[in-house]
Amino acid sequence: MAFFIGKSAPARTLSIFAGINVLLLISAMLNQGELAMYSILGIGIFNSIMFSNIYTLAISGLGKYTSQGSSLVVMAILGGAIVPIFEGCLADVFGVQQSFIIPVFCYVAILIFGAYCTKYLGL
Repeated sequence: MAFFIGKSAPARTLSIFAGINVLLLISAMLNQGELAMYSILGIGIFNSIMFSNIYTLAISGLGKYTSQGSSLVVMAILGGAIVPIFEGCLADVFGVQQSFIIPVFCYVAILIFGAYCTKYLGL
C-alpha cells in the first residue's frame, strides 16, 4: 500500500516509510506485550528500501563529484554503529521502551530528507 502511495517516487516513498517507522516506534513505546513486539518487528519491513533510496537521493545531481559524494554516504553508515551505543546507554538509565526515542529522531531526520528531496529535487 505504501509503495502505491509513494507512486514509485523514491523520495516520497522514503518519507512515507520513515513516517510509518516513527509511528511504529511510538506504538512500541506506548504499548506492552505483543502489540509492542509486532510494532518493532514491523520496522524491519519499512527499512527495506531506506538505504538504497537514501544513497540514490544523496548522490543525485552531483555530476563529477558523484564518487566523493558516494564515499561520504558510505562513511555515514558509521552512524548505524554509533546510534545503538547511545540508545543502549539511554535504555540502561530510563528503560528499553523509552530508549526508542533516539531512533524516532533518526527516522524523523530521514523523513525530512525525503520531504526535502520531494519538494526541491522533484524526485
